[in-house]
Amino acid sequence: MMMVALLCGGALATPLRTTAPPGTSAEICTIHAKSLLVSLKSVVEAALEERRGSDDLFHGFNCTELPATVAPGSQTVSVCQPSQHVTCSGKSSSTFREPECLKHIRGDLQYYHVMLKTYVKSLASKQKSQSIAELTSITDSIQTLQENCPLLAKSEERPITAWESTTPFDDRMDLCKQLKGFHIRAVTINRALGYISVGEYKK
Repeated sequence: MMMVALLCGGALATPLRTTAPPGTSAEICTIHAKSLLVSLKSVVEAALEERRGSDDLFHGFNCTELPATVAPGSQTVSVCQPSQHVTCSGKSSSTFREPECLKHIRGDLQYYHVMLKTYVKSLASKQKSQSIAELTSITDSIQTLQENCPLLAKSEERPITAWESTTPFDDRMDLCKQLKGFHIRAVTINRALGYISVGEYKK
């Protein structure tokens, strides 16, 4: 029941510890997923601090007041819900489907990777070196997880909705909402991979 509540609410907490044997595919995945969450949390928390300076990601507005935005069409929370008798909606849940869960995790990672790399390119000519370094640390962590987690080996994915730049100020406001949403989704991804690594649903 606790696992269901955490996935449904997208709680901002640390990843679940797993019982996967050292060196297994599951353990490798959870290690890199946790590294992504730590990197993302570091950037988001630093950007949300009351800082001054033209290079700040969220300079000129209060990011904490803006809502989180998750990847368009993402169903990761619902499809990665553990096998339980009660779902987020209060209805009986179906059996956990690992392939479907992993498919949506791959889609989320790909969306945020493309979106952030596109955003970084829009900053390159403006010499926002600190912002580029912070966002690149996230895209590097995403790529490391994608390349080193055998469970997330690429397959046919859902189409990626392209992120389009508008004005610098609106772009930064959108980035704020996207990063907050990604932070929430990264927690769900960590917990889902932790659940998969334990493997109780296979018994």
